[in-house]
Amino acid sequence: MSNWRRSKLGLSSRIIAHRGASKDAPENTIASVEEALKQKADGVEVDIRLTSDNRVICHHDKNTKRTTGEDKLVAETTFKELKTLDCGSWFGQPWLRQRIPELKEVFSCLKNQEIFIEVKTKEEIIPYLIKDMKNYSNECITVISFYPEVIRGIKEIRQDIECNWLIAFDYKDISEEDILSRAKDIGADGIGAQNHQRLNETLVNKFRDNNLSTHVWTVDDVKSANEYLKIGIDSITTNRPLYLRNKLENLQ
Repeated sequence: MSNWRRSKLGLSSRIIAHRGASKDAPENTIASVEEALKQKADGVEVDIRLTSDNRVICHHDKNTKRTTGEDKLVAETTFKELKTLDCGSWFGQPWLRQRIPELKEVFSCLKNQEIFIEVKTKEEIIPYLIKDMKNYSNECITVISFYPEVIRGIKEIRQDIECNWLIAFDYKDISEEDILSRAKDIGADGIGAQNHQRLNETLVNKFRDNNLSTHVWTVDDVKSANEYLKIGIDSITTNRPLYLRNKLENLQ
């Protein structure tokens, strides 16, 4: 299944806000999600983890030290405990007392707009994620993960949910044939690739010929983003959605 559409605002690639509009608000917070909507993002990407009491929350790192100043492992901490932490003031005083949100809170904020959900854990989160996604439009959800077992696990339960397998070219030497073979094996609908010189028009066309959409992260510079537009990338994930959109539209 691949339901990739044109950007709502006319670009050939959709603009996805990385952890929300994380250049202008603290990442993975309601503030960054709301800012992404203000900045005309086609969709929002968030990272998810599972708390010790099985709540699906939006947080990138395994522990909370970087964004809260307190060193707590998400997997060993209850949601109630995590909710007491300030995850906004590190970014600046205007975001004092921003809290780590549940995925369900982000859904409520987005109101059936596009969301990319990056699963940062392995398959233990799947039943809880499936439950939380139940009342959100399946056409607006894309689950993304580096873990093949997560993609396979989601597709086994919800074939209607778009799932992209993430590839970081810098971290491992993987051939195009390996990517295609593994993507087919796990039922992936698309490939999410790190911003990298290997992601060229030939590779994008090869993915498309194999019914795979192609997505790239994290792109904040206009030159790279414009090149990705030209080669037919389906979505570009950026920390600066409005800035990038305005610059790209001026070049078209």
